[in-house]
Amino acid sequence: MTQGGRCHCGCIRYELNCGLPATVNCHCRDCRRVHGAAFVTTAPISTKDLRIVTGEDRIQKHGQRYFCAECGTRLWNRLDDRPGATLLMVATLDREPSAAPAVHVNIESKAPWYSISDDRPVFKQLPPESEKFLESFDGKD
Repeated sequence: MTQGGRCHCGCIRYELNCGLPATVNCHCRDCRRVHGAAFVTTAPISTKDLRIVTGEDRIQKHGQRYFCAECGTRLWNRLDDRPGATLLMVATLDREPSAAPAVHVNIESKAPWYSISDDRPVFKQLPPESEKFLESFDGKD
């Protein structure tokens, strides 16, 4: 199932050539600071399933973050040592996911003024199986 997404100004458009996996709410200080929000919702996908349709020359990289040079929208993260895995910012999708995020991670640095009010699993840091999950994308880009 192909699904599209874009930056805020629309100069960067992408397609996902996969279904959207379970999404994750990250409460780490870095994500909160970059987004100016209590948390950010991401979807781990294989880099090979992400295709830039327009605006590839407008994508800027800062550390592990990829964003639009025109409007500043954070599109995804990609670790240099895990190029096969991409953490897509769910808010950039054209269609909202039908399922709620599966977990909350990095709650040890959660905003003290924000209360998690659902019954999803919570992890102080990344879940123990995260590294193995990211390794599953190695060699697939």
